[in-house]
Formats: sequence, structure tokens, C-alpha cells
Amino acid sequence: MPRATKKSGKTSGKNTNVRPRATSKSKPSQAFSEDTHHSKRKRGQDEDEVDGDSAKNKTARVTRNATAEAAGDVEGDTIRQTSDDQELSLADLTEAVPALKKMYKRMKGGKRQLGKRRSGDKFQLSSSLFYVFAHRYRAARNAHKDVDYQRLSETDNFKSFKGHVEELRAKEPELKVLLEKALAEQREIDAGKPMKNIEALEKDIAMLDVQHKEDVAKCKQLEVDIQQQEEQHSLTISKLKESYEVEIGKLQSELNEVKANLPNLEAK
Repeated sequence: MPRATKKSGKTSGKNTNVRPRATSKSKPSQAFSEDTHHSKRKRGQDEDEVDGDSAKNKTARVTRNATAEAAGDVEGDTIRQTSDDQELSLADLTEAVPALKKMYKRMKGGKRQLGKRRSGDKFQLSSSLFYVFAHRYRAARNAHKDVDYQRLSETDNFKSFKGHVEELRAKEPELKVLLEKALAEQREIDAGKPMKNIEALEKDIAMLDVQHKEDVAKCKQLEVDIQQQEEQHSLTISKLKESYEVEIGKLQSELNEVKANLPNLEAK
């Protein structure tokens, strides 16, 4: 019986030794599992960060594109607005058309015709035709339309432009300038500033012409004076050259005499 007791003790001892070994084997497996889980979780976080950066980049590109498109729209609106601002407003245009007629009247100064029409220039508009043109232009602007130049070129007033619509269309910028000028002058007159008529302008031109002729005469006189000075300088240089040549000749003669007498001096 005591032997059986010893065997049972050994058996129990073996069983107790097996359990710790089983426990020691389970620890590395658990650590490996935890490391694997940690790696997967870190890789998932990295992927989320990459996806987040990609989303941010896409959002930034979309924002930049939208901003550029908005800037382009604003720039286009600014260009259109600037183009529209170059024209007179409808209210100013209403004042400018009668102001144009008054300006032509001041420029004529009682004459029947303003200026002379050059021969062969069939596309030149007279002051009266510009006034008619201004009425048509104002009517088109009031209707928010462009001038019908094809129809206008077929009227009796503009029959010289028939078949040459583009020549008549090319007169529109000139008309705009005249309307702006007439409006500005009329407003200055209304403010008490007198405008010069054609006679006063002709007097100014005559004075400028006289002054121009005087300036031309002064320039010619200066050219004569410069030419005389150049001739005088040339004469002075020629005289100096002659005198220098004479002096050089004298010195050369004296040098030759010294050289000729040099052997006699050495013999002594």
C-alpha cells in the first residue's frame, strides 16, 4: 500500500508539471495575437490617414477650380461692364443729341456749311448727316437694339453708303466721340464757361500760323549763323596750319645748319 501511495504521488506530480508547461506555451501565442491585432489596427489608421489626405487634396482641387471659375465669371462681368461704361447713358444721350446740333451751330458761326468736303470722299459725313445719324443711334439705344445699318444705308440721306454698310458702321465710334464732346461743351456753357465759335478758332489758328512762320525764320537764321561760324572756324584753322608750317620750316632749316656745322665744331 505504501508503494501505491508513492505511485499516486508521482502521478499527481507529473500532472502538476504538465500544467505549467501548457500555461507557458499559451503566452507567446497570445502575445503574437496581440501584436498582429496591433499591426492591423495601425495599418488601418494609416490607411484612414491616407484616405483623409486624399479627400483633403480632392476638396482643395475642387475649391481651387470653383474659385478660378468664379474669378473668371467676375472678370467677364467686369469686362462687359467696362465696355458698357464707355457708352453714354440713355439720359446723357438725350442731352447729347441736341447739344451736338448746338455745337455745330457754334462752329459754323453763321456759315451755311461747316468745312469743305474733299472731292472723291463719298463716305464723308457732313454735320447735318451726323445729326441725323445721332437721332437714329439714340432711337436704337432707347429700343435696346443695335443700329440697322443695312436699312439706314438704303435711306435717301445715306444713299452714298448703299452697298457699303461697313463704311457706315465704321462712323459709329466717331459719332460717339462727337456726342461726348458736344455734351461736355454744353455742360460747360450751362455752367457759365463761354465756348469759342469758328471765328475765334480761326483767329487762334492764324496766330499760331504767324508764330510758326516766325519760328521757321528763326531756325533758318540759326542755320545761316552756324554755317558762317563753321566757315570762320575753317578759315582760322587754315591760317593756323599755314603759320605752323612756316615755323616748322624755319626750325627745320636751323636744324640742318646745325647738322652741317657739327663736323667743324667737333674738329675744333
